[in-house]
Amino acid sequence: MKVILEDLTTLPPKRLEKRLEELARDALPCRSATVLDGNPDDGLTVALHVDSRRRGDVLDLARVVEDDATVQASCGWSLLAPSRRDSYWRLLLRVSFERPVKCEFKVRFDIRDHPSDPLRGSLPLLLAASRFVFDFDGRLDPVLPLVWIAAPAARECVLDVLSCSAT
Repeated sequence: MKVILEDLTTLPPKRLEKRLEELARDALPCRSATVLDGNPDDGLTVALHVDSRRRGDVLDLARVVEDDATVQASCGWSLLAPSRRDSYWRLLLRVSFERPVKCEFKVRFDIRDHPSDPLRGSLPLLLAASRFVFDFDGRLDPVLPLVWIAAPAARECVLDVLSCSAT
């Protein structure tokens, strides 16, 4: 069984923008993205360093996944272009775990046009990732259980931001 994310493609443009604004407001901010591991067999694993905002369900996810490794989860990208209110790109990774526990969260990447923006520099990693590992609040430790998920197959949103921020 595959977990299905909310289908945003059926929304008219105004409602889609409003819904994405809601998702972005509630999203957990990503502070940085770094390479955790990479090899020809498994591909590139990218660690997403995320502020959990002390959400207990998110912080407890690693323990629950370690106890029951039968994970059913999905994720997908969404994109908010710069607006009058927010002058930067907002890339959203929507994540939904169905098993071993229900847990949904969004991770927000605020991408600014400034060349020294660390998240702007991590866009190629997001594009090339085979899977993501979540580092909530700087707790990433190879000895501890990790929460990981396969990267979305559809990456047009990441490519759009990468091409727009490169100009």
